[in-house]
Amino acid sequence: SYPVIRERVVTAADLLTVLWLIGIAAMAVWFLVTNLRFWQKLRRTRAPYAAENCRYPVYLVEAGLPSPCLFGPVRPAIYLTPAVVASPERLRHVLAHETAHARHLDPLWSLLRSVCLAVYWFDPLVWIAAIVSRRDCELACDEGTLRRLGEAERLPYGQTLLRLIPVARRPGNP
Repeated sequence: SYPVIRERVVTAADLLTVLWLIGIAAMAVWFLVTNLRFWQKLRRTRAPYAAENCRYPVYLVEAGLPSPCLFGPVRPAIYLTPAVVASPERLRHVLAHETAHARHLDPLWSLLRSVCLAVYWFDPLVWIAAIVSRRDCELACDEGTLRRLGEAERLPYGQTLLRLIPVARRPGNP
């Protein structure tokens, strides 16, 4: 007698599960590759920058970085642009802002947002929530920075932010 081989019926749920898992893998790879490329670019183009009273490593990136940032979920470092170091006031404001990001553990929140986006890549509400969450992180850092700098710094800090906002070079873009 021959062994009985049962046929497995592939259901729509099976196909959707496979599609969902492929989407997770694709998004995870995309986030990983994007962040690794950015990290490699920073490492190739950075130069140590001596910043007083800053507990995080600070680097200057001469070209290719649109705005200052804090990068690194495990050992975060602050990356500056030439426009920041052109003024001691701007440097103080940016270091305070990026330090606020580190205090709020924003690199870890960014990682969590990426995980949520990878798992729920198909849900537009998760994408909207990630965008709003990132915006809230920036607003919370601005508020925390102003609290540390003091009310007298509100206007100069705002001017620093406006000077450092990267603007796309397209017609009709203010």
